[in-house]
Amino acid sequence: MADSTGPSMGPTRTRIAAGMTTVFVVLLVSMLALGSVMVLLQLVGVLLLNAALVSSAVTALAPWTFGLAGALGIWTLLLAYAHGWKSNE
Repeated sequence: MADSTGPSMGPTRTRIAAGMTTVFVVLLVSMLALGSVMVLLQLVGVLLLNAALVSSAVTALAPWTFGLAGALGIWTLLLAYAHGWKSNE
């Protein structure tokens, strides 16, 4: 948690944090959407007893989904620093 008695963020840092928050939301929504599509396609494949659909969904979407998840994790750490988080807190 940021120290409320310390210096506040200036206007430039506030704009940067706001822009980074927008990117965070886009990454989060994209990752969740891809993950949902992947799981729903797998569910349809299981219900239809179509193993090819299940494996094709993973083959096509998993690299993108997990790539976005990795980028989201790194971006979350950067965003925390932009908002004043310190590792000793």
